[in-house]
Amino acid sequence: MFMVLLLLPRLASAQAPGPRWHSALDSLQALERLPQSDSSRVQLLCRISDQLWASDTEAAAAYSRRALALARRTHNRAGEGAALNRLGAALRESNLARALELFQESLRLGRELRDTTLQAQNLRSIGIIYVYLRDRQLGLSYYFEGLRLDSLLGDERRIAVDLSNIGLAYDLYDELDSAAYYQQRAYQLAQRLHASTNYILYGLGNVARKQGHFAEAREYYRRSVVESKRRRHLRSLNFSYLGLAALYQQQQQSDSSIYYARLGAQAARQNGFLRGVLNASVLLTQDFAQRGQLDSAFRYQKLLVTMKDTLFGQEKVMRLQNVDYLERQRAQEAIVAQQAIHNRYQTYGLLVGLAGLGLLLALRLRHGRRMQRTNAALQASLADLKQAQLMLVQREKMAFLGEMTAGVAHELQNPLSFVKRFAEVSTELVDEINGAQQLARDGNLERDILDGLKQNLLNISQHGQRATAIIKGMLEHARTGQAPRELTDLNELARQQLELAYAGTQQQFPGFVAEVRTELEPALPAAAVVAQDLGRVLLNLCTNALYAVRQRQQRAEVGYVPTVTIGSGRLPDGRLHLWVRDNGAGIAPEVLPRIFEPFFTTKPVGEGTGLGLSLSHDIVVNGHQGQLEVTSRPGEGTEFRLTLPAS
Repeated sequence: MFMVLLLLPRLASAQAPGPRWHSALDSLQALERLPQSDSSRVQLLCRISDQLWASDTEAAAAYSRRALALARRTHNRAGEGAALNRLGAALRESNLARALELFQESLRLGRELRDTTLQAQNLRSIGIIYVYLRDRQLGLSYYFEGLRLDSLLGDERRIAVDLSNIGLAYDLYDELDSAAYYQQRAYQLAQRLHASTNYILYGLGNVARKQGHFAEAREYYRRSVVESKRRRHLRSLNFSYLGLAALYQQQQQSDSSIYYARLGAQAARQNGFLRGVLNASVLLTQDFAQRGQLDSAFRYQKLLVTMKDTLFGQEKVMRLQNVDYLERQRAQEAIVAQQAIHNRYQTYGLLVGLAGLGLLLALRLRHGRRMQRTNAALQASLADLKQAQLMLVQREKMAFLGEMTAGVAHELQNPLSFVKRFAEVSTELVDEINGAQQLARDGNLERDILDGLKQNLLNISQHGQRATAIIKGMLEHARTGQAPRELTDLNELARQQLELAYAGTQQQFPGFVAEVRTELEPALPAAAVVAQDLGRVLLNLCTNALYAVRQRQQRAEVGYVPTVTIGSGRLPDGRLHLWVRDNGAGIAPEVLPRIFEPFFTTKPVGEGTGLGLSLSHDIVVNGHQGQLEVTSRPGEGTEFRLTLPAS
């Protein structure tokens, strides 16, 4: 028995749930009576043909011809391709050869216009014809190509139709596992999209029937009947009735089989679906022959022969084969023509390449002579450029030296001014006490003068130490990075510097207590660094952090615990990094960009030289080719992050 496949889907009725068939068709025909552009009318006529295709193929063909004529008259090539496809679908049951010609012509238009939707639609339609003719390989190849294009478009409703088509094809070839797989995928997708499932339910019923699951098959067929009636889809109604007829015939229930086969034949006649009449006639002939009613069996056998001759007569099959041959020949000629064009372009390209090569050689010779003439001038220019470069470097050095000298002079001026002033005052006090002693001994006055003299000497000593610190910092700037590098345990170095900084801060500020933490990675490898210089950086960062938390502690915030943390780790690219984090007062955003400038400090006058962070930055960046960065949130804390390159 000829099995039936899912035919060409239609956007208006077979895809989307919504208005009933009558109201949808009436609405479209009402729109036809309204004035509109030619392109819109072509689309409307194609949509009406879609609606009629499932119930009246002759009317569907009439609307398709009108759409085709209007599209060709107005040179609407996209509309022409759509109308050709609709006309092929309407003629497929009565004239397979003509339908195949129309589908192939529409497919060529789709490829010329790069209309992927039209291409996919025609690939499905051509695949149906080859599956009719039992050409398994060619039919499935068209189906899968259509599925690929619909997947590129992301059109899930058409993908569901493609999957069901493929499932029905495998059902026809009795490959039930593949048929069940594709039908289940189609059903799940259609359920999610709330799309029609009448054809898919029929396909699932076929698989269940052939596997011997009769109750399950009967349920699928009946659900397909209900949905087909609701949508007034006579073709799928024919399929579902014939599925039930085949099921009851398989169960030796000829009365039920005859009943449903006649219902299927009636639905096919109303639609003009000749293949549906043929399939019903096959079942009825078998049923009446089994019951011994030979007259009825003979009558349906005559109908069967008539339908088979109408659909697959020798003349039609020969014409169909001729259409297929011509199409294959046309495709082969197109390939040959394309190859000839390709070869011609290759020849042209070769000639152009040879000409270009000759021109390139000529230009090369000319360029060589020009290079020889200009080479001497370039050598002279190079000598001048080197001389100018040396001068620029010297000027840059002098400018930097001038800037540093100005900074040193400015910073040393303050402590030296204090030293000079206190020395002058001390001299006056000495003169005063000598004068007072000559006049009269006054113990109180003498004690006050001596106390003032002692304080002046302390101030002189303090500012002298500040000048010494500035000079020491400048000397350290000058000698950073000169010592050899050695493999150093960074974790141990960080731990030592934190302890030294904490002990020094407690010595400077008796009674100061803070929480110091370490977050050191245990497996951190040793690094080749100048341990003395890098230790100086960590000591400076830890000392600054402890100073910051002490400053915030003096505000007497409730619940505040001064905390300083030093940590280490390894980055994914192999670099090593250390960080010092505090929960102090933080650094203001407007100050942060200047934090590494020489002589810049946020500490009060007399408490810092402004060289610590500048020196640290110089050691890390210039001495170790690393990075020293700072992030800070005012009121929350500051973090300095030191990154060293991978070994």
